[in-house]
Amino acid sequence: MLKRLNESPRLDIFIAIIIAVVSATTAFAAWRASMVSSAAGDAIRQGLIDAVKKQTASSEDWRRTYEEAGHAQTYAVTLAQVEALENSSDKTAQAQAKNMRQYLLPSLQLVVDLTTDDKYLKSDGTYDLDQRFADLEAASPDLTELDPEASFKLSDQYSSEQRWLTVGVVLLAISLFWLALSQLSTKRSRLATLAIGAGIYLIGLVWFGLVELIFLIVRGGAL
Repeated sequence: MLKRLNESPRLDIFIAIIIAVVSATTAFAAWRASMVSSAAGDAIRQGLIDAVKKQTASSEDWRRTYEEAGHAQTYAVTLAQVEALENSSDKTAQAQAKNMRQYLLPSLQLVVDLTTDDKYLKSDGTYDLDQRFADLEAASPDLTELDPEASFKLSDQYSSEQRWLTVGVVLLAISLFWLALSQLSTKRSRLATLAIGAGIYLIGLVWFGLVELIFLIVRGGAL
């Protein structure tokens, strides 16, 4: 019976069909591995962009905090001068202090929030710069909520999946080799090479499917 099957022209047609199916599967698997590799690159690129945006925003908030601290120091020094002039017995000095309190101090307070909000003033008379920085950060939630590490982690997951998918692609390519070899084999060994090729194909197919399923679960359903 095996001899008849080996010599049957239908076997050639069957092998040709199997080779076509395996070729299509291998092509799809290679495409999917390439897409996963591209997704890994996109994720790490997004992580770098988010990291730069977040660092830039943080640097700007610190710059503004220290700039406001400088203005606050100027305000504190000016206020001390005004109070000293007010306590002077010199009428001219008192008049100067009145003008400074009426026009100069309000203009200095318009520049900075540290001097206009008591929550930034510590008990020792200094200003809470960390709190001011935190408030500036909170004012830009779209930037502070950026999570570069999440993108880097996602990139690592995609890269790992791509490596495991490549193993599946190699298995499918090996099965394709054995199936092609079955067309060139002698009639006696044709079924054996066909069986080897089909077995490796099934292993590669199961491998590929399991890798996709595992990483699909790891990423919470994201392809």
